[in-house]
Amino acid sequence: MRPRAILWLALLLPGLAFASGLDDPLPIRDPFPLKLLFLDQPPSGAALQPPLRARFSINASYVNTMVATDDLVELYNRDPSYRGIVTLGVLQMVANSQPSRTAFIFDGETLRTTLQARIGITRRFELGMDAPFLSQYRGFLDPFIDEFHHRFGLPDGGRPGFAHNQFRAGYVGNGATVYFDEAPGGMRVGDVVLSAAGAMLVEGRRSPAMSLTLSAKLPTGDYHTLDGSGSLDYGGTLRLSKRWGRSTAHAGFSFNSVGEWRLAPTLALHNSRSLFGAYVFSATPDTCLILQALRTAGPFPFRAGNDLGQVAMEVAGGFRHRMAPGLELEWSFIENIDPYYNTPDIGVFLGLTYRTGGAATDTAGRQEGGPSSG
Repeated sequence: MRPRAILWLALLLPGLAFASGLDDPLPIRDPFPLKLLFLDQPPSGAALQPPLRARFSINASYVNTMVATDDLVELYNRDPSYRGIVTLGVLQMVANSQPSRTAFIFDGETLRTTLQARIGITRRFELGMDAPFLSQYRGFLDPFIDEFHHRFGLPDGGRPGFAHNQFRAGYVGNGATVYFDEAPGGMRVGDVVLSAAGAMLVEGRRSPAMSLTLSAKLPTGDYHTLDGSGSLDYGGTLRLSKRWGRSTAHAGFSFNSVGEWRLAPTLALHNSRSLFGAYVFSATPDTCLILQALRTAGPFPFRAGNDLGQVAMEVAGGFRHRMAPGLELEWSFIENIDPYYNTPDIGVFLGLTYRTGGAATDTAGRQEGGPSSG
């Protein structure tokens, strides 16, 4: 049977619905500012919203990022005469000294606020929308992060050679030059994402729940101010979820076909991929503890001495708490765990969710968000 026929059969067969719950992963996608320009679905459970019920969320991630081409990091940690300030001329000089003729930097702090809606259409089908809003700053966290690394003897990622609390975003190479020495002002709308999800498998005693989501990112943000790529992206995400006792495990894989980056149209981008895993423990009927990891191969091509194209790995740990029927609060920290210069150094996440219709039950009779019967 063809894969398309299998999907439609799964969507049409009765009894395959399952309700999303308190024990979902945290919806934290790769927060690296240059990757935020492109489509990538955040982690989520395989569960869908029940028919005619909805989930509305507002969440925000705030991250500090200080990354640059390897030779630029080495230069600024070796030569104090630059006073830690990266100009376009210096970035071009470093790029010209590379065999690949490329160099990049991103130094600043980014707030990404997202409005999310998920609406159950039938027992096996759900529609969704994500509307992000971006704010970027010089920031204030650099001295505290440097002091933390120094006090505990942790790797500093080459940060000490750069000036504190500055904003720089630049890419030179492949016939493209992108450079910002001031943060774009205000809170700005990004690229809106529309999605449709279908249930493929119901969770059984030994089998996981499975769903497939198809997504499209619309070029609604202004690419001139780093609010989006300026192009249409589309992709698919396969998700698995399995409960046992008071524990829930989630996993998912996304593949995205990305359009051009309108600020750098000569840069040949790759289709991106991401893989996540999450473990959720129901500490109480109203509180879940969540630990998850996200591995991302972004759209940027690999260049020697330039970590922008390396696979990135980040972890997040936090909780979700039901404050009242249908109302949930979630919080997490975000930390990079790889040696490459292509992830934010540290960040925090905060979210508030409202679910219509109160607590729901899945097809196994468990109440949404509570421990399973095992």
